[in-house]
Amino acid sequence: MTRRPWLVASFVAGAAGACSAVLDFDDECAVEDDCLAYGRGLTCDTGFCVTKALLEDLGCARASDCSGFGVGATCADGQCVDATGAAITGLCDRLFGEDPRTAQPGTVITLGALLPRTGALGAFGDGMENGVRLAVAEINQSGGVLGQKLGVVSCDSGTDPSKAERAARHLVDVARVDAIVGAGASGVTIETFNRVAKDARVLMMSPSATSPAISNLTDDGLLWRTVPSDAVQGRAIAEYVLVKNYSKIGIINRNDAYGNGLAAAIQAQLCASGRFTCSAETLINRTYSDQGGTLQVEEQSRALSDMVGFSPDAIVLISFVQDGIDLLNLANGSGFSFILTDGMRDTALTGTDPNQAGVTDPAILCSVVGTFPASPSGELFDAFAFTYDGQFRATPPTYSANAYDAAYLIALAYAAARGAGVTDPDGRALAEGLARLSKGTPISLGVADFGTALSELSVGASTTVDVNGVSGPLDFDAALGEAASGIEMWRLDPGRQLVSNLGVVYDGQDVYDFDAVVSAEPLPGCGPTR
Repeated sequence: MTRRPWLVASFVAGAAGACSAVLDFDDECAVEDDCLAYGRGLTCDTGFCVTKALLEDLGCARASDCSGFGVGATCADGQCVDATGAAITGLCDRLFGEDPRTAQPGTVITLGALLPRTGALGAFGDGMENGVRLAVAEINQSGGVLGQKLGVVSCDSGTDPSKAERAARHLVDVARVDAIVGAGASGVTIETFNRVAKDARVLMMSPSATSPAISNLTDDGLLWRTVPSDAVQGRAIAEYVLVKNYSKIGIINRNDAYGNGLAAAIQAQLCASGRFTCSAETLINRTYSDQGGTLQVEEQSRALSDMVGFSPDAIVLISFVQDGIDLLNLANGSGFSFILTDGMRDTALTGTDPNQAGVTDPAILCSVVGTFPASPSGELFDAFAFTYDGQFRATPPTYSANAYDAAYLIALAYAAARGAGVTDPDGRALAEGLARLSKGTPISLGVADFGTALSELSVGASTTVDVNGVSGPLDFDAALGEAASGIEMWRLDPGRQLVSNLGVVYDGQDVYDFDAVVSAEPLPGCGPTR
């Protein structure tokens, strides 16, 4: 923590009416709330208002040190604990890129990352963070953004709205960021934006939040994403159902923004097609709690029981990895055919994760197909994948390319703001910069074109570039804050414990092609179940 250079606080605090307790003559504060009169991100330490640590320090000397961690939080044995006595873990605990604490003032742009390292989407978080790490390292090695290096305070959203809100407040109030890469899950992204980022005029760019609800959210231009809306994925799933000539479809989904939004998109496309008769006898939808625990199991069981009576040709399951595995295991031996979505595209279904059981029914493993925003490809992605493997000794996982692109886009938005004469941009100024990245001089994200992009954007308020990302074309609709994308389909290879790509089935415009999916040969160890 850093002491502020002014200490005559008893008079100022008294004049502001902020003190809630009688202070000694030289004291500024008795509790943390006394520091609100002096600005954000301050805490009370032995009578003085000081800057909170850039990374969360959950050590404590008194109960008031833990006041920001929820009702009932207190200090026990030097550690903040919750009302049950359980230790509270730090969420904003990683810093990479340039360290703003040791650099010269004004030489570092501090960004936030709010990604799901734990919780229902925990399988994707580290890969997304690594994408941001790689982009930031490349940008800094290239000299930064017009002389300013990037530093990133990275927080775990926990795939949980309350944790994400706490982490976002740390990023906004303590790290003082103007832009955040994240969040991951759609519901977490929407709630965090509405509760924290919007009022603070902080821009958020998610690499993985796909809910259609985000497209029409009242966001003042501050909420963007480098992944397509599930309205696109919903259209592709509906078209696959039509190609298969299914006449009865069940949909089971998480009761959250992701699940409900995608389910509605599928239903709307099917019923508008004129090729599917929509009625209670042909299409039913069941939801289950997204909170885990006993309630989730009970509601999943009831949903499957309803499907037994309905007898659908296929069930569309909209879930994340763990809750999806749980439901598929409840369906063991049922004979149901499942269509999965992007939230379950993970080898953990085949049992690769030692901490998580896989799907136990070989018939389900062999027969499922799934949809997913089209995987990155081409020379630009190949170069990214090569560098990613060299840095992290791994193939780029799901959404890592989208996170890499998000970091580069935010860096270019800072350059555009500088070109427009804004030396200290907030999220709105950055959003105006992002609107300048979809036409003009062609630019590929990465080291090679970064300098050219900086030069083009920084010379004025109207220059533009046309950005192509490693995750695909990024032709943003500035009103929606998102870019179009194709959809591919996948299946599982249980024998090799892999996810196998079946190719692009929708080009993001008007063309569908399911020939490769329909004609796919059974994998070794799987019978002709498709």
